[in-house]
Amino acid sequence: MGLISLLQTEAEKRGLLPADTAVDAATAFRLVRDMPYIRASSRAPETILREWRGTCSGKHYLLQALFAEMGITSRLIACTAVTEIDPQTLPPDLRAIMEAGNGRFVDVHNYLILELPDGEMVVDATWPLSAQGTGLVVNDSFVLGEDQQIACIPLQTWVVPADQDPQAFKDYLLTTHFTDAELATREAFILAMGEIFQATDSN
Repeated sequence: MGLISLLQTEAEKRGLLPADTAVDAATAFRLVRDMPYIRASSRAPETILREWRGTCSGKHYLLQALFAEMGITSRLIACTAVTEIDPQTLPPDLRAIMEAGNGRFVDVHNYLILELPDGEMVVDATWPLSAQGTGLVVNDSFVLGEDQQIACIPLQTWVVPADQDPQAFKDYLLTTHFTDAELATREAFILAMGEIFQATDSN
């Protein structure tokens, strides 16, 4: 089964797509974007689909593969980012993590650049529509040819080499650009965010 067929099956099973609906690029983006921001057991596209969850890496590995099945070529991008977060703006669990990390959240973020006949297009499906109003960057529409907003402010940017494992490349960038303490804060923050989305998704 191809990834588009699996996306249709999993979306229909969850009541997110009417039966026999054709999946175009905009539909694929919407479905992947609105997956809960929760780390899956692996970042393999099939796992992201079956578990219906993912963070920026897993969502964009999947989306790149889905677009490829549609004949749309894209480049996977990785960028370093440092976000200063006021702990007082966060729920208690996240607040404690950010206070311990001095309000500094580091990451290597993934997004896509589509290579379209009329030019390039930035695509970022990281945050679901349910995150609107939280201060996170949510791209609420998908129009081919219109750049979306990147979910962070990139510091340094790389095209992930097509002949390398994208997760190994991301892990390399994380360990060479950030300290162990910063990475520990990042890990705790991502896991706590996942728990929040898990609770929201269960309600």
